Amino acid sequence: MDSFWAKKDDKSGQLKWISLSDHLKDTCEVAKKLWDLWLDEGQRAMIIRSISPSSDELAKATLIFLASIHDCGKLTPAFQAMGFFHSPSDIDQALVDRLEREGYIDLSHLYLTEPHKVHHSEAGQVILLEMGIGEDLALIVGGHHGRPSNYIDPSLINGYSANFYQEENEKSAIHQRWKRAQENIVEEALRNSGFSSIQDLPTVDVRGQVLLSGLVIMADWIASNEEYFPLYPFDDKEAPDGETRRSRGFEKWASNQSRWRAEKFGDLVSLYQSRFGFAPRKAQEEMNQVIDQIQEPGILIFEAPMGMGKTEASLVACEQIAAKTHASGLFFGLPTQATSNGIYPRIKAWMDKLDPDNQFFPRLQHGKAALNPLYDQVSHGIDIDGEGSIPTNQWFSGRKTASLDSFVIGTVDQLLLLALKQKHLALRHLGMSKKVVIVDEVHAYDTYMNQYLATALRWLAFYGIPVILLSATLPIETRNQLLAAYLSGKGCRRREIKGMFRPDLEEAYPLLTYSDGKGLHYFADFSTDTSNNKRVDMRKLDEEEVMDLLEDCLASEGVAGVVVNTVKRAQQFAQECIERFSSDQVLLLHSAFIASDRAKKENQLISMLQRGGERPKGMIVIGSQVIEQSLDIDLDSLFTDLAPMDLLIQRIGRLHRHKETKRPKKHEEAICYVMGSNDQLDFEPGSSAVYGDYLLGQTLYYLPAQLSIPEDISSLVQKVYGAPVLFSDKERQEKHLEAQTRYEEKKNQKKARAENFLLGRPQRMKTIEGWLSNSPAIDSEERGYAQVRDSDEKVEVIALQRKQGGYGFFEGEEDLSGQIGDNRVAQDIAKHTITLPNALSRPYIVDRTIDELERFTLKNLPDWQESSWLKGALGIIFDEGGWFELFNFRLHYDSTFGLTLERMEDGKI
Repeated sequence: MDSFWAKKDDKSGQLKWISLSDHLKDTCEVAKKLWDLWLDEGQRAMIIRSISPSSDELAKATLIFLASIHDCGKLTPAFQAMGFFHSPSDIDQALVDRLEREGYIDLSHLYLTEPHKVHHSEAGQVILLEMGIGEDLALIVGGHHGRPSNYIDPSLINGYSANFYQEENEKSAIHQRWKRAQENIVEEALRNSGFSSIQDLPTVDVRGQVLLSGLVIMADWIASNEEYFPLYPFDDKEAPDGETRRSRGFEKWASNQSRWRAEKFGDLVSLYQSRFGFAPRKAQEEMNQVIDQIQEPGILIFEAPMGMGKTEASLVACEQIAAKTHASGLFFGLPTQATSNGIYPRIKAWMDKLDPDNQFFPRLQHGKAALNPLYDQVSHGIDIDGEGSIPTNQWFSGRKTASLDSFVIGTVDQLLLLALKQKHLALRHLGMSKKVVIVDEVHAYDTYMNQYLATALRWLAFYGIPVILLSATLPIETRNQLLAAYLSGKGCRRREIKGMFRPDLEEAYPLLTYSDGKGLHYFADFSTDTSNNKRVDMRKLDEEEVMDLLEDCLASEGVAGVVVNTVKRAQQFAQECIERFSSDQVLLLHSAFIASDRAKKENQLISMLQRGGERPKGMIVIGSQVIEQSLDIDLDSLFTDLAPMDLLIQRIGRLHRHKETKRPKKHEEAICYVMGSNDQLDFEPGSSAVYGDYLLGQTLYYLPAQLSIPEDISSLVQKVYGAPVLFSDKERQEKHLEAQTRYEEKKNQKKARAENFLLGRPQRMKTIEGWLSNSPAIDSEERGYAQVRDSDEKVEVIALQRKQGGYGFFEGEEDLSGQIGDNRVAQDIAKHTITLPNALSRPYIVDRTIDELERFTLKNLPDWQESSWLKGALGIIFDEGGWFELFNFRLHYDSTFGLTLERMEDGKI
């Protein structure tokens, strides 16, 4: 095999290559090291359980065999003479000349009718099947480029015999030479892995096929990375020292890596003190005590009020469960980039205290992670506390390798993508298999996303990966759906699962629901803690009254929050408030601000309204749903659009949030004013579009005069998402039933759309053949996110303003157009992103939007293509007045109101 090539390069003017033999040895050695040093005990146990007969030695030997054989499809004339099917380069000529001297005569004159009919990965699968190797192992070789075959016709090798053997005549010498070479490579792989014959190879079930596929891909990628395993000059007379090269290559890749080994602990109080600097609350202690008794952790759903310390409890639970399952990492998922950024420093602080002898790198994984200042420092090994460097491994920073890192904090999309058919999915499954998975704010996901979440849970359970779901408010239907998905992944039947549900505890609160093996259990006996109880007066309000009440609030030096359901409505409210009061007393926050402006506004709000902040004397905070999702702020009074009950309660969580806050006397009682509560069920159009009239009608019906938190949370949420209400008059009842019909139709449509690209159920699969069939065309992470969130493709741009003939930021007058070569300037520019309004990203217009902006960027910002931070980005340069024209639209931006859109012939949209 020393004359066959695996990789080649002549771009530098020097002919370089690596033989197939050396590449397979490199990959084999990497695979051994990954088994011994990278996989944790829990992952090895998953793979061991997946093979038959089952043993540690046999499982490792199977991986070694696969790594030693993964590129056997390159040992074909179709691959070795690849360069000659077009215009051969010097390296192509040299490689074929070498093979012809070895007896593969006339290879340079080979003509194939369809030389690219079979990719070398699938050719490898065909060769192994032809030799009698089982489909379970052959499919792993066939799928090592990221996509297992849907179906390979066994007669393919006969129909395209010349692709495999150069000549179709089976008795010809050259046909036999190729066939014998392929047999030799398999025999050598068997020897390397300790098998005496093909018959000794084990069988592997689906979970093992996926995880071993991920390991083979991972080993191949590491062994193919020239930073670790460089090609060598073709004309070298002496082959490089293989053992030294392989040892150094892996050591270079594995540098700056430490494995977390969770240990059991006895004293919860001491643990909380050491991790967080405070003793556990009673509910936290009780939750962690229950977890301590679980023998085989599976899924845990913890429902508890806002501010109860669910995050800290879940991190301690992660340590408890990791000690039981031998997991060596964590995935922590949240709804948005903002919430992910917000939790990142808290999880990093926890990680810093996990092991006094090792520091672990927390990877932030979402589309804007590189622009997070703290993560930017940490990912470059900078310890912001000044106690030395933080070990990082840049190999894990790739789009498809990030999920393989041990500790990942990011948007929930990273977990949902586990359920989406897409290339290299085995890597995501492998990466998740070493972690405890925590998902926060589970209530924030709609029917469509829950389909992906349920499928992801089913696969996590199939592997035995533990999951913790956190929520302040969770409808019974959603809770049971997620529990059923996980338990079905464990092999429980639908009737069994239904029999384990506890209707008598459906409205218990707080509530811990958890599985132990295949059993389902509930814990609701939490100690009563009245220290965080609060009563909120709920008052329906006509919008005509809002301004007068806000004026009273300012006069009494209170801080009022106004939360509405659309960006446009938030902007209109802000405009009216500024005209009536002053811009100094109004702060607007929503998603249509440049990212850097939004971050400043969020930081400003938090600094003023967090626990112990410097509260202003009179202020109005106006915002959209971003306020309910991510900000730890404390309001004296709340004005909110009507929204579904669970989201309404989330908003109320910002009202009188901290007991110790000193409030003006007039605001000592918590009051929530609810706008848009139309008794005739004629709701504000924007609210109807966002949430639908059915849930708004259900919420309106059950809206109490006074809300007791936390006592009322669960019962109100369950009522709203339970049976449809009965209005007393026929007109409203008919209107509500029509709204219910639309609501159910929409839910069913979302479920149907999600089904298109969802993974199948693991228990129904015998092999990974067709695992990713009918997968969508996804060429970027953003398209993947859009697919699992059921959203149109978003168009994101970098927003700048004309300055002195060049361009710069909206704030300041500096012209940055001549400083793109400065990486710090380019990185700062890259932070000034904004998402364009939906009107510009609808399916029928999005291509035109992108085309127009690409032309604008290439014409006006050509030097961006030379910057690693800006290459490929779309740019907009607003004029001095903040305007930009895009075909028949006008965009306007200012730092007070954010981005607005006008259709030039119709006025504002």
